[in-house]
Amino acid sequence: MNQQLEKYLEKIERYLRPMAVSERMDIVQEIKSEMQELELQNISPGLIIERLGDPKELAKAYLEVSIAGNSGIGWKQAGAVIAYYSMAGIGGMFIFPFAAILSVGLIFGGIISPIAGLVKFAGSLLGFEVPWVMFQVGSHEAPPALAFLLSVLMGILLAAAGRKVWKLMAGYIKMMSRKKEKLHLV
Repeated sequence: MNQQLEKYLEKIERYLRPMAVSERMDIVQEIKSEMQELELQNISPGLIIERLGDPKELAKAYLEVSIAGNSGIGWKQAGAVIAYYSMAGIGGMFIFPFAAILSVGLIFGGIISPIAGLVKFAGSLLGFEVPWVMFQVGSHEAPPALAFLLSVLMGILLAAAGRKVWKLMAGYIKMMSRKKEKLHLV
C-alpha cells in the first residue's frame, strides 16, 4: 500500500483512540480494504484520499455512529463522547457537555438517594439520629421508614431521567450524523 495512504490510516486510527481496540481495528481495516479496492482500479492515492475526505471528519463520522448505536454508559462511551466533542465544534460545545454532565449527575443522584434513605432508616433501627439525611416536604419531615421508601422511589426516577438524557444525547448525535452523510466511502 502507498505510504500516503498508510499515513492517512494512521491519522484515522489516532482520532479513533477512545473507541474499543477491536472496533477501531475493524474500522481501519474497512477503510484499508476500500483503499486497496480503489488502488486495484488504478485510482491514484491522492484521488482516494480526496474521495475519503479529511481523516478527522471521517473519524468523527465513525464516532457519531458508535455513540449513537450504543446506548450503554461506561468509560469507553464517555471517551468516545469526549473525542467526538473535541471534533464537533461550536454546535457540540454546549449540548454535549450539558447532556453528559446532567445524565451522569442524575444517575449519581439515583444511586446516592436510596443509600442515604437506607442510612437514615438503619440509624433509626439502631437507635441513633442521622440529622444530615432527611426527606422533608415543607415543614414536615417523613419518618425514617417512609423516607427510605421515598428515597428508593426518588433514586429510580433520577436514574431513569439520567438514562433518558443520555439516550437523548445519543439521538442528537444520530441526527447530526444523518446530516453529515456526505462522508461516504464510495
